[in-house]
Amino acid sequence: MSLSIQSLRVFLSILEQGSLSAAGRELGMTQPAVSNHLHALEERFGIALLTRGGGLRPTPAGESLAQHAQRVLGEISALENEMARHAGPRGHLIIGTSSTPGELLLPRLAARFSAKYPEVALDIRMADTDVTIASLLAREVEVAVVGCTVEHPRLVGRVIEEEELVPVVAAADSIGEGSVTAEDLAGIPFVMREEGSATRRAVEAGLREAGIGARVAMELGSNIAVAGAVAEGAGIGVIPSRFVASQPSVRPLSVRGLSIRRPFVLVVERGRALSPAAEAFVQMCIERNEL
Repeated sequence: MSLSIQSLRVFLSILEQGSLSAAGRELGMTQPAVSNHLHALEERFGIALLTRGGGLRPTPAGESLAQHAQRVLGEISALENEMARHAGPRGHLIIGTSSTPGELLLPRLAARFSAKYPEVALDIRMADTDVTIASLLAREVEVAVVGCTVEHPRLVGRVIEEEELVPVVAAADSIGEGSVTAEDLAGIPFVMREEGSATRRAVEAGLREAGIGARVAMELGSNIAVAGAVAEGAGIGVIPSRFVASQPSVRPLSVRGLSIRRPFVLVVERGRALSPAAEAFVQMCIERNEL
């Protein structure tokens, strides 16, 4: 009887999940199908691999099989990845992004990537910076693009673009027809992005450097929402400069001594072997930045 690679996967799942039924749910198989794989392995080697009483536990033979199965499946995974590299990027690529690069940068990157690699299905997941980085660390996404540098021993980042952030007021607001000073803004409420947003952190740092003490009157979850609240007279907002032209209800406010720039950063896990699709995406971003 030949040895089935799928049976090895099933056996490891049984050990990880603790029962045949749980392994079936994890693998999308029925319990009888899981049981058949286990019986096939025991018949192949002529020995019991799991204890049957008081919970499923590996016998000494089962422990040995698990060790070998992990090595075998690891080698098969490495082989599949190597062959995929020869075949070129394809399959499914999950990219995490925080909201501002997700709104302003990822649409262009995704369109360019898809045109070059049509056999890769892109799945772009947008959240705030903290959630995006957590998803990368949990390996729920393979690559991330966020709006700030990231300091973490498991991660490495590369700046691929920079963005200017500018204060805006309602188009009909009489404040600052020319330029204003930090003192002129005393007491005026600010509309900010939510906590956890890289935009929020960059704005707060820029305001502190300019000596502006911002009174936060409102926190909102997107640049569009901030611009909308400002247009209704809620206060001063700070949004990406390239976003201003698409918001006729607000206008830029020139504040002497205030300059806010922040990077868009491509982040990957240090030492992680990326899929061919992820490697192609990273390389495209690097080449684009070097032009």
